[in-house]
Amino acid sequence: MRKHKILFSALALALLAALPNAASAAGIVANGAVKSFFCTTCHGADGNLTHLSVRLAGQHPASLMQTLNAFKTGQRQTHPMMSIISLGMNDQDRADLAAFYASQRPLGMEKASLFWRLGGMSALTAAVDDVIATSRADPRLAGRLSGACRDKLLDQLCQATGGPCTYTGRDMKSAHSGMNITEAEFGAVAENLIRTLDKFGVPAREKNELVGLVAPMKGDIVGH
Repeated sequence: MRKHKILFSALALALLAALPNAASAAGIVANGAVKSFFCTTCHGADGNLTHLSVRLAGQHPASLMQTLNAFKTGQRQTHPMMSIISLGMNDQDRADLAAFYASQRPLGMEKASLFWRLGGMSALTAAVDDVIATSRADPRLAGRLSGACRDKLLDQLCQATGGPCTYTGRDMKSAHSGMNITEAEFGAVAENLIRTLDKFGVPAREKNELVGLVAPMKGDIVGH
């Protein structure tokens, strides 16, 4: 098993029984695969070719979108061909390409998103299932846990860490309204997450990135 706002709060939310809904526009992997035809010479069919450019496979889609936009606007001019190609791309084209390359398993982790550094979808699934099981058995969370939102949670984690998923849940604050989640309950879920990460041997860098996502969202989860 190998990993911000949305991510950690998603864990706390789903594990305590409600999931938010703040869908954001996202690219379509299948469409991006078709549009990547013109990129294969430099980047390879899956974005792992590096002799002419950096590896695109496994990069966070937001990072890829930013790069493509920089070429289109002229902020980045290191590759004349990219500057020309990007001029013909609209927002959806860039989103589709970013989604496609983000979905490709990278052969190296130097530019990889947290999603791939954590181990991809299988790793996220194992982690979520383990935290759910641990929290359901946790007396500090008695009667407060539901695993019903597991699939939505996985989508949210996948998207937040840079994977090829689209989350369509509600925002955190509205989802927690009326739940009256306490600081102790929030802390219990956080502790269970850390135990899971340690159990699966997640490296310090990835663990710190993941755990660092919880603090900013605490105010939207506790006390509403």
